[in-house]
Amino acid sequence: MTKKALCLLFASSMTLLAQPAVPGAWTITGDVQGYPINESCSFTQDKDKISGVCKNDRGKSYDTTVTVAENKVTFIHGGEYEGDALTLTFTGTWNDKGELNGDIDVKPLNVAGTFTAKKAEKTEKADTK
Repeated sequence: MTKKALCLLFASSMTLLAQPAVPGAWTITGDVQGYPINESCSFTQDKDKISGVCKNDRGKSYDTTVTVAENKVTFIHGGEYEGDALTLTFTGTWNDKGELNGDIDVKPLNVAGTFTAKKAEKTEKADTK
């Protein structure tokens, strides 16, 4: 194997290692045309299927489906605006901090926004004895 091939192999494996696993707890912040987006999502993986639940800051929970293709993560869930059902599609790519940055598409309103998803910090429960 040539030095160039080894360097490319090493660089591509380091990029893959830098990407965190999708399953786990995430904090989502963003904006859709001046409306703030604040959600907490919990994703689990069963074989090759990733799914979960996202809960917004008003306490509404929505089942979520997730797809991962190369460095792009897409998750989709329902929503509501003035009593009308919505579909929110979040499409993001990994940044150098291990976060997802990307776009939000809101149907059927045909409006868009942006978001950042950060892996939630693990907290240890204090011993209350």
